[in-house]
Amino acid sequence: MNTIAGTLSADAGEIDLADHEVSKKSVAYRSRWMSRVFQDPKMGTAGDLTVFQNLVLAQSHTKTSSLKWYQRKNDLDKYRDLLKTLNMGLENFLNTQVKYLSGGQRQALSLLMATMSKPELLLLDEHTAALDPKTSQEVMRITDKIILHEQLTTMMITHKMSDALKYGNRLIMVQDGQIKLDVRGTEKRNLNKEQLLAAFE
Repeated sequence: MNTIAGTLSADAGEIDLADHEVSKKSVAYRSRWMSRVFQDPKMGTAGDLTVFQNLVLAQSHTKTSSLKWYQRKNDLDKYRDLLKTLNMGLENFLNTQVKYLSGGQRQALSLLMATMSKPELLLLDEHTAALDPKTSQEVMRITDKIILHEQLTTMMITHKMSDALKYGNRLIMVQDGQIKLDVRGTEKRNLNKEQLLAAFE
């Protein structure tokens, strides 16, 4: 995933993203078509800025205009309605600094920010690993909802077999740098945890 994102150089081959060969391109260049949500909720948001300011920042990411909070007050209702769709109460914290949110709320905000530009590719880098089981399930529910609604091509890394089996239409299992399993469609739907574990042996 780091190679795709551009933080790690590839030893061989090339990476094509949205009909662009990006193997030698910077992270900033690739971000025109790609967004990433990290394991640590703090990495996808600016803690000292409010929820509103973070959303403005995310929306301005692909624009050339300067960032001016006072010019965007008319966006408050739009952002409030957008946050309501997450069902996490974030619409009540628009003017709250993000550092005061819970881990789950912050990660849900990170996910929303990463998908506002409708990227060609969404990278989910173990984005629920740092959350408690209940919050993890809630963030996965939100993730699935956004991806299906926006029809986003997504690559998710997870060590949770239940999530690997439940979500997505293709499953690739990697061990020691080698692909151990690559299934999709009906074959993936019929796969269970025992078969997944057996592939490691």
